[in-house]
Amino acid sequence: MRYGTWVRLYLATLLAGIVFFALFNYAIDPLWTFCHQNRFNNAQPGFDERQQKTNRAYFCGLKQYDTLLLGSSRTTYINQHDFKPLKVFNYASVAMYPSEYRGWIEQAKKIKGSPFRTIILGVDFFGTNDGPFGKQQMKEAPAPSHYLDITTSFLYRYKMLFTLETLYKSIESIEHTSKPGTTDYSRDNVKHTIRISQARKAQAVQHQRGLYGNLVYGKSYHYNARLKEIFETLKRENPQTRFILFTTPISKPLFCMLAKQGRVQDYEKWLSMLVDVFGEVYDFMGINTVTANAQNYADLHHFYPKFGTLIAKRITGKADPSLPDDFGIRVTKKNIATHLKQIEHQAQTCMHGFVP
Repeated sequence: MRYGTWVRLYLATLLAGIVFFALFNYAIDPLWTFCHQNRFNNAQPGFDERQQKTNRAYFCGLKQYDTLLLGSSRTTYINQHDFKPLKVFNYASVAMYPSEYRGWIEQAKKIKGSPFRTIILGVDFFGTNDGPFGKQQMKEAPAPSHYLDITTSFLYRYKMLFTLETLYKSIESIEHTSKPGTTDYSRDNVKHTIRISQARKAQAVQHQRGLYGNLVYGKSYHYNARLKEIFETLKRENPQTRFILFTTPISKPLFCMLAKQGRVQDYEKWLSMLVDVFGEVYDFMGINTVTANAQNYADLHHFYPKFGTLIAKRITGKADPSLPDDFGIRVTKKNIATHLKQIEHQAQTCMHGFVP
């Protein structure tokens, strides 16, 4: 074989390999920079939810949505389609704090090109912590614009087709189509999870007992005095938008830990503030039919998705015989005093026989 022929054959083979590499990553699209769906990419790990969801919002559009859903990892487990007739985009992500809401709302409005008719906020009591742990968590979270800047950078969606990191995530996605991971996303932004083993759950619970007992609800906890201002700013800057708030339901053992650490008054202060600003809030916390059953949780605070469906049904007023009456109390200025007395009673109940 002549040298020139060999070089051409080598280059052609190399080019073919590069093209196949890129086409493979395009077909699977683990970064959600394209909008297609096939049988090989419908179970994808949410390895960087903030970036992936920003990619999807920007490249696939938000004009078809009239409602924005924000919250922490707990809220990511709620199927955005369960809120029908509302057309919801679930923009929730891991460890989202109230101080971040404004940035994510403004970014979503910028991508959509107009305000949202409704904004649903899944609020977490851990988000009230302005102590050292809370400050560190908020400090470490990049601004929403960080992710949009990446999304809109020059040729981003095409450059990512040629990286090994994308290839590894593409292969992982294919593997999950035949054997689902612990949690996976479908291409329509719905998070699915398997029921984890008791051994893995025990390990997670043990870790979270230390985390919440020492850092989140512990002695270094400090209630964030700026919370009311944060939420009032959201209302003021979105005058045409209806806000719906709900508290995310933690398991009974974690609620008891909250009580054991002396945080019930802070909880009451938080709930009262939310009602004062927004007029009402759906409270799924405390001890109720769902939270009292440890089998409804993958750990101490992440409920399985079917209970996210019940949250959506309570908020949208859909009748369902499987929806317990005590799961999701609509708290208003008229009934908050009675509701807080019930919370206090629950806290006193779980103080007896509490196991940290």
